[in-house]
Amino acid sequence: MRVLVEAGRALASSRPHELDATARTIAEKAAHLAGYARGTILGADDAAVPCDDKLVVPLEAPGSGSSQVGKLLIEQRVGTPTADDREALGILGQLLGGALAAKAREARLARLLAELLGAQEAERSRVAHDLHDGVAQTAAALARRLDLAADGDPADLVLAAQQARGLVRELRQVIAGMRPPALDDLGLAAALRQLIDDAGVGPDVALDVTLAARPHAMVETALFRIVQEGLNNARAHAGAGARVAIGIGEADGRYLVEIDDDGRGFDPDAQPAGSPGRGLGLAYMRERVELLGGRLEIRSAPGQGCRIVAEIPSG
Repeated sequence: MRVLVEAGRALASSRPHELDATARTIAEKAAHLAGYARGTILGADDAAVPCDDKLVVPLEAPGSGSSQVGKLLIEQRVGTPTADDREALGILGQLLGGALAAKAREARLARLLAELLGAQEAERSRVAHDLHDGVAQTAAALARRLDLAADGDPADLVLAAQQARGLVRELRQVIAGMRPPALDDLGLAAALRQLIDDAGVGPDVALDVTLAARPHAMVETALFRIVQEGLNNARAHAGAGARVAIGIGEADGRYLVEIDDDGRGFDPDAQPAGSPGRGLGLAYMRERVELLGGRLEIRSAPGQGCRIVAEIPSG
């Protein structure tokens, strides 16, 4: 019991950068408690097979659904562990698992925050360039044309009207890059059809949206962005002549998005960060889904197309 209390206090008082060292110390104490000479913390994917001279204790955070964050390897037996010792090892495994899982979550959130800040700056830069190179130039040309039209020349007025319409189109394009007006005005299906039409030349896309009611605004935006990134992925990896099937439905209290293409495919684990179809795009897609309590699955391989499946609770 004393070892458990001390381990709990040590883990609770450890700062994130101290946690690995604290876990190693607790692993050694756990080994000695059970009659072994050595205790080591292993990763969840590290191989470790228990035997007469070795115990392997899974490190699982309480309430994680048996999701391992690591293993406690205890070896070099010098005594015989009792039933109480084994029970204590299980409790230590939960204490270590909870602490390591919390550290992993904090590290993941820190990485995501850095990526989000970078993406925010990139988005601001994109909007600034769009406004400067498009809208501002068109507005300046319109102002010059209106000056020329001051003498009442009908030709100048016609050109000014054309430039004004072009300015409106460019402004709408900038706005659509942030949130498509069709999503607010017409709903998800119409916004997605507009997204597909605006893409122009690319894969042949079939869209099927079957929803009983309009989703909540946050969920609707997530569904749109999932399909948008799925289309970007298909354009990057599917190749010319590929076919893309997009389905959005609702069943058992969850929205289901399925994006399938029969293109060239790719290895999701081999794509460098920031490349088309990987990096922030798919990472944000996954994070967006998980923040809404859903799950995302991406399956692809060279020559085998790509399948993206997202599930989001509708409640």
